Amino acid sequence: MKRAIIGGFISLIGSIWTLAVIISANNYIITGWSTPPGKLLTQIAGSDLTLWFGISIALVVLGIVIMMIEYFKEDS
Repeated sequence: MKRAIIGGFISLIGSIWTLAVIISANNYIITGWSTPPGKLLTQIAGSDLTLWFGISIALVVLGIVIMMIEYFKEDS
């Protein structure tokens, strides 16, 4: 149970960081973008936030994985 709560907090922290990166990237003005990466990912790459975006997404995924492991773990 304790690990599930820790996973939830890790996922919450990753979500807040992701939101912060998206808000910061929206302040970066671009003149054009192409369709495959899209406007948001072009803004993130242009403002040099790709490392932080990757870390925050990894934290969200890590938190979800920890919660899933604890949920499906058999008690012995």
